[in-house]
Amino acid sequence: MVSRRRSRAKPDTSVEEDGSPENTSPTTSPSKPGPSKRRSKGAPDNDDEGSSASPPKKSKKDSAKSPEKRTRTPKGKGAQPEETEEAEERRGNFEEEETHSDEEGGIRIGDIYIPPPPPATTGVDLNGPRLIITHIENENFKSYAGKTVLGPFHKCFTSIVGPNGSGKSNVIDSMLFVFGYRASKIRSKKISVLLHNSDEHKNVTSCTVAVHFKLIIDKPGDSYVEVPGSGIVIARTAFRDNSSYYTLNGRRVQFKEVAKLLRSHGIDLDHNRFLILQGEVEQIALMKPKGQTEHDTGMLEFLEDIIGTSRFKEPIEKLNVLVENLSEERTEKLNRVKMVEKEKEALEGPKDEAVKALKQENQYSSVMHLHCQKYIRKLDLEQEKIEEEKKILSDAISKINEQLQAIQAEIKEKGGSLKGETKQIEKMEQQKAALSAQFDKINAKDVQIQADIQLRNKKRKKTQEQLEEEQKKLVELENLPEKNTKEIEELKALEPKLIKEQEAEQKQVEAVMATIATEAKSLTEKKDKLQNQLVGLTEASAEQKSKLNIAQKELDLYLKNETDAKKRYEDLKLSYDAQTEKVSESEKAVAELPPKIERMEREVKSMRNDLAKANADIGKIGDELREKRTAFESVRSDRSAKISHNAVLNYLMDVKRKGTLPGIIGRLGDLGGIDQRYDVAVSTACPMLDHILVDTLETGKSCIKMLKDDKVGRANFIILEKQEHFRAKANTPLNTPENVPRLYDLVRIRNEDHKTAFYFALRDTLVAQDLEQATRIGYGRVRHRVVTLNGEVIETSGTMSGGGRSQIRGKMGKDSRSDVVMSDAEFREMEERVERLQNRENELLGKIGELENRIKGHTRQISADRDALELKSLELETISKHLPEIEEMMKKQEKKVKESVADAKQVKTLEAKISAIQKDLDKAEEAEGKVSKEVKTLTNEIEKLTTGRVRNAQKKLDEVTTRLDKIRSEITKLGVAIKTSERNAKKSSDKIKNLTQEIQDMKETLASMVDEKNKITEEASEVCKMMESINEGLREKMEQMKSRKNDVDEIRQRETKLSGEKMDEDQKLKVIQQRLKEKKTAMEFTKQKMMKLTLHVIPGAEKVDEFVIKTAEELDQLNVDNLQYEVARLEGIVSKNKPNMGVIEEYNRKEAQYIQRVGELEAITAKRNEIRAHHDEARKKRLSEFMAGFTTITGKLKEMYQMITLGGDAELELCDTLDPFAEGIVFSVRPPKKSWKCISNLSGGEKTLSSLALVFALHYYKPTPLYVMDEIDAALDFKNVSIVANYIKERTKNAQFIIISLRSNMFELADTLVGIYKTYNATKTVTINPTLYVSHGVNKAAQDNEKTPPRRGMSSPEPAMTREQPLSPVLPDPTSTPGSPILGSSKT
Repeated sequence: MVSRRRSRAKPDTSVEEDGSPENTSPTTSPSKPGPSKRRSKGAPDNDDEGSSASPPKKSKKDSAKSPEKRTRTPKGKGAQPEETEEAEERRGNFEEEETHSDEEGGIRIGDIYIPPPPPATTGVDLNGPRLIITHIENENFKSYAGKTVLGPFHKCFTSIVGPNGSGKSNVIDSMLFVFGYRASKIRSKKISVLLHNSDEHKNVTSCTVAVHFKLIIDKPGDSYVEVPGSGIVIARTAFRDNSSYYTLNGRRVQFKEVAKLLRSHGIDLDHNRFLILQGEVEQIALMKPKGQTEHDTGMLEFLEDIIGTSRFKEPIEKLNVLVENLSEERTEKLNRVKMVEKEKEALEGPKDEAVKALKQENQYSSVMHLHCQKYIRKLDLEQEKIEEEKKILSDAISKINEQLQAIQAEIKEKGGSLKGETKQIEKMEQQKAALSAQFDKINAKDVQIQADIQLRNKKRKKTQEQLEEEQKKLVELENLPEKNTKEIEELKALEPKLIKEQEAEQKQVEAVMATIATEAKSLTEKKDKLQNQLVGLTEASAEQKSKLNIAQKELDLYLKNETDAKKRYEDLKLSYDAQTEKVSESEKAVAELPPKIERMEREVKSMRNDLAKANADIGKIGDELREKRTAFESVRSDRSAKISHNAVLNYLMDVKRKGTLPGIIGRLGDLGGIDQRYDVAVSTACPMLDHILVDTLETGKSCIKMLKDDKVGRANFIILEKQEHFRAKANTPLNTPENVPRLYDLVRIRNEDHKTAFYFALRDTLVAQDLEQATRIGYGRVRHRVVTLNGEVIETSGTMSGGGRSQIRGKMGKDSRSDVVMSDAEFREMEERVERLQNRENELLGKIGELENRIKGHTRQISADRDALELKSLELETISKHLPEIEEMMKKQEKKVKESVADAKQVKTLEAKISAIQKDLDKAEEAEGKVSKEVKTLTNEIEKLTTGRVRNAQKKLDEVTTRLDKIRSEITKLGVAIKTSERNAKKSSDKIKNLTQEIQDMKETLASMVDEKNKITEEASEVCKMMESINEGLREKMEQMKSRKNDVDEIRQRETKLSGEKMDEDQKLKVIQQRLKEKKTAMEFTKQKMMKLTLHVIPGAEKVDEFVIKTAEELDQLNVDNLQYEVARLEGIVSKNKPNMGVIEEYNRKEAQYIQRVGELEAITAKRNEIRAHHDEARKKRLSEFMAGFTTITGKLKEMYQMITLGGDAELELCDTLDPFAEGIVFSVRPPKKSWKCISNLSGGEKTLSSLALVFALHYYKPTPLYVMDEIDAALDFKNVSIVANYIKERTKNAQFIIISLRSNMFELADTLVGIYKTYNATKTVTINPTLYVSHGVNKAAQDNEKTPPRRGMSSPEPAMTREQPLSPVLPDPTSTPGSPILGSSKT
C-alpha cells in the first residue's frame, strides 16, 4: 500500500511536463483507497514521457467515459485532490488491459460483460510459492549517487532505519518509480528531477532503478527454497529530457506487460493495499460508509473492490436500463397487437355479409328495372293530363288581359281632369306668392322705419345726456376760481407750520448726529458740509421743477383751444368719409339688385315648370313601381316559402332547375298546406316535413353523392316510389274516436301522387283539442298516436312529450307552394327592375324636394333682395340729405380751427422759456446727484459706525419735507386751474346752445316717422285680407283634388289586384310548363337509370341473371304498391347491409398482420424476461459474494483487533441490513475498557490500530506477497508498537514486510535491518542481520565482519538456486567506514 498517500496527495495545479508547481511534501493529506474498476488515484503510470515504447490504446469503454466521470471530487476531511488527465489516461489503460485479460471465464450478455470472480485466496497457505523482493539497485536516483544496492531484504520482516533526511523515503520512491508512477507522485515536478544532482556528481544524464524479485517456497525458520528460473528484474531508466523506458529481465517492454506480470503474482496494483505511506494509515479507518457521489470512495466501495463484487455494479445498471427499455418496447408491441386484433374482429362481420349482399343487390336491381318500366308508363299518361290543364289556363289569362285594358282606359280619363285642377291650384299658389312678396316688402319698410325711429330716439337721448353733462361742467367751471382760491389760502396757512416742523426735525437730526460726532467726527463734518451744499442744490432743483411745471401748463393751456378744434375737425372729416363710402355702397346695391331679382324670378318660373313635370313623371313611375313590386313580392314570397332555409336544400333545388336531377320533387312541407290552426300540431308531430321528396331511389343516391362530392352537407330523403304500398291506406277514410280529425286528412295536397309520401310521414296521427282529450284517445282500448293543438304528442308506445318555452311552428304553410322556383338570374333581374324603378322614384322625389327647396329659397332671397333694395334706397336718400349738413359743419369747424390758432411768437417764447428752465433743471439735478451720491456714501459709512441710530430721526424729517413739497406743488396747480377755468366756461356755454338745437330737430323728425309707420300698417292689413281669401280658395280646391285622387287610387287598386291574378295565372302556366318539362326530363332520366342498372356475377352461381322487359298491357296489370313495397324492402336491406366488397381481402391482410405482431410480441417478451433474469441473477451473485467476503472480513477484523489491542472489539456493520449497497458500511470499535465509539472520535493511536487491524484482516482475506509501510508506528506508544511488531514478526509468515521505522520496539524485532545514511550529499546503505548479533554476540559478529569486508555495492553472489540457504548478514566495520551510522547512530 505504498503509493496511496503520494498519488492522492497531488495538488489541483499539478502539471507533469511544464514544470508547474507541485506539492512535494510527503505529509500531504492522505485519502481513501479507490475501487478496482475506477483505479486508485495513485495507480502506476504506463506511459511516461519520452518512453520508447508506444502507450497502449484505450478501450472503447474507457474512451466513452468523460474525464468528469473518472475524476473524483474532494469531499470532507480525508478528501483527495483531483487528478490530472494523465492519471485518468493511466487508469484507462489499466482498465483496457484488464478487460482484455478478463474475457475468459466472464459472462457476456450482448454488449454487457460481467467479469469473472477473483480467485479465492482466503486463508494462509505456507507451502505455496510466493514473490519477494531480494534487493533494489539505484543508480543516480535522487539522493543515491552512482550505483547503490539496497538489501538484501529478508523474506518476512525487513526494517529500514536511518536519521531524518538521510533518504529512507527515497527507497519507497524508487519502488514507486519502477511500479510506473509519474514524477509528480514521487515528490518531483518532472522525471528529470529524479536524476541525482550534487556538487560531487554533476551532469548526470540518466538514472536507473532495478527491483529484483524471485519466487520462493517457505521453509521453517528463515530458510526458503527458490523456485528455479523465477528470478525477475524490473527496471526503469529515466533521462534528462524527461523520457523513460522499462525493461523486464533486460528486455525493453511496455508497462502493461510489467503490470500484468506483477498482478499475476498477487501484487495488488489495483488497490495499492501493499503500500501504506507515512501518515496514511489512519485514513483507512476514517472512510465514510459510502461514497457521496459516483466518483467518491467509501468503506462500501473499498470492500467491494477487494471482495470483487464491484465488477457487478456497472453491468447491473446497464441491465436495469436494458430491462426498462425492453419493457417499454414490449408495451408498444402489445398495444399494436391489441389494435390489429381489434381491427380484425371488426372486419369479421362485414366479411360474412359480403356474398349475401351481392345476391340482395341483384334482386334489388331486377325489381328496380321493372319499377322503372312501370314509372315510364305512368309518366306518359300524366303528360296527356298536363296538356289539357295548360289549355284551360291559357283561356283564363286572356280574359284577365281584357279586364286590365278597360281599367287602364278609365285611369287615363280620370287622370286628365286631375291635371286640370292641378293647374288651377298652381295659379292660385302664384297669386298667393305675389301677395306674400308684397307683404314682405311692406313689412321690411315698416321694420326700416321702426329701426330709424329707434336710432333717432337713441341719438336724442345721447344728445340730451351730453347737454346735461355740459351744464354740470359749466357750473363747476364757474365755481372753480372761488373754490381753488379758498384751498390755496388753506394750504398757505399750513406751509409755515410744516416749515417749523421741518426745522424742529432738522434740529433733532442734528442733535442725534452730535451724539455720534465723536465716533465719526471727520465723516460727519464732511457730510454736514456736503449736506449744506446739497440743501441749496435741492432747493434750486425744486425751484426749477416748479418753474418747469408752471411753464409747461401755461403752454398746454395756451394751445388747448387749438388742439380741441383740430380734433373736432378730424372727427367730422372721418364721419364725412364714412358716409360718402356708404353712399357708394348703396348706389352700387341699388344698381345691382333689380337685375338679380329679375333673374331669380325667371329661375323660379323655370323650376315651377320642372316641378310640375316631375310630379307628372312620378305618378307614372309610381303606378309602374306598384305593379312590379306586387309581382316581385309575390315571387319572393313563393321563393322564400319554397327555398329551404339551409344551403343543402338551396343546392338541391338549383340542381333541379338546371335539369341535372329532375327527379327532385321538393321539400315535403312545401308540397302541402294546412290551416294555421293546425300549424303547431303538424310541425311538432311530423319531423319529416323538412325531408326532401325524390321520385326514385337512384335520385336519392345521386343527391347524396353530389352532396358528398361537393361537401355541401347532409340531407334526409323520402323515396316516393317506395311509398306506393301506402296508396290504399292513404285513400281509405279512418273511423276515429270522438270523431277527432286525422292529421293526414287536414293536409291539402296539390298533387295526388304525393299522398303516399304524406301518409308515410304522418300515418294515422290524430289531432286532439287538448291534452285531456289526447290522453283519453291515446290510452284508450285501441292505442293511437295523438297530437294536441299545442304540440303535445302521445306515442302508441305510451310515451308522452311536450312542454318547453316555445312551440314548433312554420314547417308547413297555409297553402301548398309551387315546386318550381324562379331561377336566381330571373329573380335577380326582376329584383333589379324593381330597384331601378324604386331608384327612379327616389330620384324624382329627391328632385321634387330639391326643386321645392330651391323655389322657397329663391322666393325668400327675392323678398330679401327687394327689402335690401328698399333699405339701400332709403339709406341713400337719408345719407344724401345728411352729407350737406356734415359738410357745412366741417366748414364751420375749419373756420374755428383757424380762429383758435395760437400766436406762434408767443408759443415760441413759451417753448424757449421751458427749454431754458429744463437746462437749468438738468444742471441742478446733475450737481445735486453728485453731491447726493457723496452724501449717500458718507451716510453708509457713518451707518456702519452708528448702526443706524439716526435712521428714525431722518425718516421723520423726510416725511415732513415730503408733505411740504406736496403742498407747494398743489398751490401751483390750483393757481394754474383758476387761470384756465374762464376760457373753458365760455366754450361750454357755446356747446350747450348747439346741443339744445339738435334735440329740437330730432323731435320733429321722429314725429314725421311715426305718421309714415301708421300708413304702412294700414296697407299691410289690406294685403293680409287678400291672402286669407286666396288660402280659402286653395283649401276648397285641395279637397276636390283629394277626392278625385282617391277615385284614381281605387281604380289602381283594382288594376293591381287583376295584375296579381294575372301573375298567379302566369305563374301557374309556368308551373304547368315546368311540370311538363319535368315529366319529360324524368322519363329521360328513368331510361338512363334503367341503362345503368347491372347484375353482379355471383361466385358459384349456375347461370347469369338477366333483366325482363314487359309490354304496356303487362305493365298496366302490375300492382305499383307491390313493386314499391318490394323495392323499398330490398332497398332497406341493401342500404342497411352497406357491404364492402374489399372487406375479405382486408380481413385476410389484417389476420396476417396480427400473426406477425403476435410473434414480435412473444420475441420481445422472451428477450425482456431473459435480460430480467440475468439482472436478477447478477444482483443475487453480487449480494451473495459480497456478504460471504464481508462476513469473513468482519470476523477476521474482530479477531485482529482483539489480538492487537489485548481485549478490544471491532466490527463492520451494515447501515441497511436488507440492502447492503444502499447506505454503506460503518466501522466501529470498542477500545479495551471503553465503550463503542465512532472511528472519528478515537485518538491517533487508536485510529492507527483500527486501520492496521483492518489491513491485517484484509491480508487474511486476500493476501498480497509483499507490504511496504512508512512509519506506521508514528502515532503508537511503545506498548502498541511492540504488539504490532510482534504480530508482524510471529503471525505474518506468508508475506514480505518492508517497514520504515524509527521506533526501537519495531525495528528490534526485524529479521533484517537496512541502514540509510548520507555523506558528501550522497545516500549510502548498509544491511545487517540482527539475529546473528544476538545469537553469536558482538565479538563473533566482529570476527565475521573482519572476514567479510564491508560493501556498499552489490552483496556477495547469491547461493545456488537449488540450495537452501539462510539469509547471510552483511557485517560492516564501523571503523573502516568513517561517518557510517548504524541503526541511527552516526560518526563523523
